[in-house]
This record gives sequence, structure tokens and C-alpha cells, in this order.
Amino acid sequence: MGDGADAMLGMDTDRCRLQADSLEAAADRLAGLRERVDDAVGAATWHGPDADAFRLRCSLLSQGRLREAGELLDLLARRLRVEAVAQERASAAVGHGVASSGRALAPAGAGGRLLAGPSAAASLPLLGAPASAALVSDALGAGVALGTAELTGVVVGLGGDPDGIDRVQDELGHLGGMFEDWAAGGDAPTLARLGASTLLLGGAIALAPVETVTDTGLLDPRTDVTVHAVVEVPSSTAPRGLADLVAANDEARRPLAGVPGDADRDGAAAGRVRIQTMRGRDGGEAYIVHAPPTGGAPIWDPDSWGPQGNSAGWDSNLRTMAGQESAAMADIRTAMAAAGVPDGARVMVVGHSQGGLTAAHLAADPGVNRADGAPGSYDISHSFSVGSPVGTVVPVQASTSTVNVSHSSALEPSLLLRHPATWPAPLRIADPVPLLDLAGYRIDGSRVSSPAVREVVLEAPAPALGGASPLENAHESVLRTEQGVDPTGGYHGSLQAGSGTDPVLAALQEDLEGTYVGDGVTVVEDVVVVVGRKDLR
Repeated sequence: MGDGADAMLGMDTDRCRLQADSLEAAADRLAGLRERVDDAVGAATWHGPDADAFRLRCSLLSQGRLREAGELLDLLARRLRVEAVAQERASAAVGHGVASSGRALAPAGAGGRLLAGPSAAASLPLLGAPASAALVSDALGAGVALGTAELTGVVVGLGGDPDGIDRVQDELGHLGGMFEDWAAGGDAPTLARLGASTLLLGGAIALAPVETVTDTGLLDPRTDVTVHAVVEVPSSTAPRGLADLVAANDEARRPLAGVPGDADRDGAAAGRVRIQTMRGRDGGEAYIVHAPPTGGAPIWDPDSWGPQGNSAGWDSNLRTMAGQESAAMADIRTAMAAAGVPDGARVMVVGHSQGGLTAAHLAADPGVNRADGAPGSYDISHSFSVGSPVGTVVPVQASTSTVNVSHSSALEPSLLLRHPATWPAPLRIADPVPLLDLAGYRIDGSRVSSPAVREVVLEAPAPALGGASPLENAHESVLRTEQGVDPTGGYHGSLQAGSGTDPVLAALQEDLEGTYVGDGVTVVEDVVVVVGRKDLR
């Protein structure tokens, strides 16, 4: 707490107690893991002095460091609960308001920690200060130190594979790193990144026992990718506007002649990255890289969560949203090298849905987006996407412009705490994918904001052809029905109708003219690179 009221930093005590619940749940999961290890060791058909020594070492591990780690998690949970009570008493003592839920509220001038809204109950849940981050970081640090080396030794000794345990450790490290950065004075984690990281950690914990005996491939973080083919696009024409860029991105998903096994629109074996070499009015060359959306098996198919060869599965959605290196990002870099894009080249990345998220993260990677021509880097001038949750991602170069078009209303903080059935009707039937960035809000109530990142909201057009659901029309880049391509549907249709009237899109069109689109721009080369990781199916 500072000297004045405006300097006061509060704690969201409800959120603090939720964190305590999470720590206690982690302690319970650790206890369950100890039991499974004990059972496995006890069931091993192995006799003799070496077996007795091995069982003794396992018992000491289980009853020693692993048990102590569980007790530490419980201790930290109790400490969080004590801190919550102390915060409520301190807030009441200095005369600041306390919400009916017991949440201590910072004043409106406290660095944006009290969000605009009709009431305190409508504001986003907050974690109050880096002190809270230090507590969470300590707890996650305890999780990383769960005696991983010893536990790995147990699994290997039983003939198992330690990859699952290693993955839990990695996910804990990623999650803990966010809070360590915050505690050291950096920005608080965004709600979207924290949520994706937590889901990855939960999945790794759930899969760890299975991964000791078999390789499921689920949530596998492998990023080694291979180029299967480079196919020339015949009769390619230069785009004239933003809608043409979206159409060209969608065309890369079509079946490719002469490529075995590529008859499926979104083949699970590999993905496709389209790369166009453009010659501008001044004779200089620039490159348009089309990042693909989620591809392969559908969301309910386990293959889409890691085993398939197509890198742009649902696991890459989670991993990219969590701020980690994803196989989808590796696909783009590998495809650019295969297509001969030179280091330091001027590049625009176009994406739809996951493709836009991938593009934004490449633009935010200092090893990829830089103007000095370093090996494997490019001067990314623009990241243009439709239907993508990019509000948490700021490009590393100030010269890079990120523009995303959505068919979703602006996300108000109060909506996050309301049931979707109570949302306004236009929001319920619009594209939900761009809303997954939760408008860039962080867990301390602040918000990611950059003049380089702009969101344009257009109205989803009414499709001219039948057979499409409102959600499909709102999210698809190009709407395809049984009657054929609908020229008025999807993002292609809304850009055709509205790109000239929106000031941000009009400025973007003008900025791209003469280099990537418009009269006087020609296509030098147009290829689709078929690329993917090892297929584990």
C-alpha cells in the first residue's frame, strides 16, 4: 500500500482463494501420483538384493521429497487464505469499499485495476500485485521441484518412458515463468495465456501415467517438421485488395494436383503454407506468406490434439495461445526457407483463425521479426488476419502493423461473468474465435494495448446461398456451401462490402498498395509448401 489512496494496490481475495483451491488440488494429484508409483513398485516381479535396494530408494523418495512437496503445496494454500483474510481486514480498516463477496477494491485511479462497469461484480477477477505473483511462483516452483529426477529414475527402472513426467515439468516451468516475470517487474500474465497454459498443464498431468507405458502423441510439443512437397500454383494473379488476400489464403486449402494423399481438404497428414513472391511497382520484391487455419481432424477427434502430421491441429491452438513455440509456427519458418525467401526479406503474413494467431506470434518473435537480415529472420511489415484472437500479441518491431477483422462485438468486461445465454443476440451468433483473447485483459485488471495492434469489427453478411449456419458464415474466411462458393458470405464477403468504408482497413489497403496488392504489382512465383511433423497415428 502506498502513501496515497491512488497508490493503493489491492488483492482479489476471491481469486486468491481459487488459487488456494488449485494448490490443494495439485497436492491431491501429487498424492495420487505417489500412490500409483508405490503400487507399481510393489507389483514389480523382481527379487534379490538389487530389488530390495530399489524398493527402499523408491520408498524414501515417496515418503521424503514427494511427500514434502505435497505438504509445501498445502502450506502455500493456507498462506494464501491467510493473506486473503488479512487483505480484507486491511481494506476495511482504511475505509476503502469491500464488495459483498469480500473482494477488496482498488480505487478507480489505481492503474486501471478497477475496470469500467456498472458494478464491482461486473469487473474482471483480479490478482492484486507482484507480491501475489511471488506466492504463485513459489508454489509452482515447488511443483517443478517434485523430485523429478528421482521419479524419472523410478519410471525408467520399471521399464517405462519418462516423457510424460518431463512434459509435466516443462508445463510447470512455462506457467511458473509467467509469474516469475511478473514478480520481477514485468507485465502480469494475460487471462488468455494463463488459461491456455493451465489447460496444457492439466492435460500433461492427466496423460503422465499413460505416457509412461505408451506414446499417445496427445499434446506432444514436437516442433521438428519436414517439407513433403513444393507445388507451383498455376495461373496466379496478384491480389487487388484485402478480400483477395483472404481468398488466396483459402485457396491454399484446396486439393493439390500431383501430391499423393492430398485429396482431403484439411488433410491430417500434413499442412499447406502458400508463399507468393510479389514484384512491386518499384521493381522490388516482397513476399506474402499465407498461414493456414486449424486443419486436420475435427476437435472431437484425439488425432487433432497431437498425433496427426498436420501441425495446425487443436494442440497448436493451445500452445500458441499459451505463448509457447508451436509446430504451426515451425511450419511457417520451414516453408519460407523451402520457398527460398531470403533472410531479411520484406514479408506480409496473412492468416485466418489459428493462422492469424500464428502470424501474430511470429511477428512478436525477436528471432524471426527483425530488420537486420540475421539468419532465419525476416522484416515482417504486416500481419493481417480474419477471425483470429490476436489481442494479446504485440509485434516486436514498432514498424510491424497487426490488423485483425472480426465478426464479433467488442468484448466488454461485464460479459465475462455472465452466462452466454444472456449475451446480446448479435454477439451470440457472431464469430466467437476472436473473443478467445479475452480482449487482452491481464489477471491484474490491466489490458494489453498497442497502437500497432488494431481490431476491426465488421457485420457478418447475410449469405446469398443456402445451407450455411450463422456460425459458419460468421467464422469461415470464404463461405462454401453445397451450391458453391458464396461471394457474399464469410470474411471474404464482409471485406468486399466494408473494407472501403472502415478507416483502419482503408489505411491498410493504402499502405499495401504498390508492394503487395494493387495495380502494377505482379506475381513472380506462387507455391504451396506441403509441410508437417512426424505422423504418430
